[in-house]
Amino acid sequence: MIECILIGLVGYLTTIDERYFGASMMNRPIIVGPVVGLILGDLQQGILIGAALESMFIGIVTIGAALPPDVGIAGTIATALAIKSGAGADVAVTLAMPFAVLAQGLNMLAFTINSFTVSKGRKALERHNVSTFQKWHFFPLIVRFPSAILTFLVVYFGANATESFVNLMPEKLMTGFTVASGLLPAVGFAMLIQGMIDKKSAPFFFIGYLLTAYLEVPVVGVAVAAIMIALLIVQSKRHPADA
Repeated sequence: MIECILIGLVGYLTTIDERYFGASMMNRPIIVGPVVGLILGDLQQGILIGAALESMFIGIVTIGAALPPDVGIAGTIATALAIKSGAGADVAVTLAMPFAVLAQGLNMLAFTINSFTVSKGRKALERHNVSTFQKWHFFPLIVRFPSAILTFLVVYFGANATESFVNLMPEKLMTGFTVASGLLPAVGFAMLIQGMIDKKSAPFFFIGYLLTAYLEVPVVGVAVAAIMIALLIVQSKRHPADA
């Protein structure tokens, strides 16, 4: 029970991170996974599952008024269910997206209610009533609490169901989940690259790919080479006559 309550609080904190903690990235699965793993006494699995989920959701970020699937709630619930049921990252990756979409619906509801609180807060400021404005400012903290309840209920009642579900899965279906867990991170990185890549940066991306895929250069080596190339480009732009 205590573990489920703590995990519910973790889910709640992920929903208010970007609004009250200055986008500390606390809602990312790579952070949430180890925290949930620590609560459940399996830090190693928390790290592995969090990393797998982060690679899947790496291209999903909140920009402006956009409201993407909630990766924080999804990471919290999927990691907890996978650890409590004895499943691995394969099942966690499969479970994550439905909960991300469900939590997205709760976020939409919270944003709709918050439009009312913004109006009330603005009117309080027009009357120079700071104390009333402060109350309306922190009211969304209450509106976000259903996310904590959702996380608690799913983890508390869903762990046994998830374990039974995993045990009933045929071997071929589990193999399919394993394949999917390998493909979904590729989709996540593809979404990220799609928003970043252009004609100028594309050659550098493919140079890094060739170094790792064909020359088997470690990631650290590729990163160091990228830093050196970036420094050379900066120096050539500062001193074009010497280049």
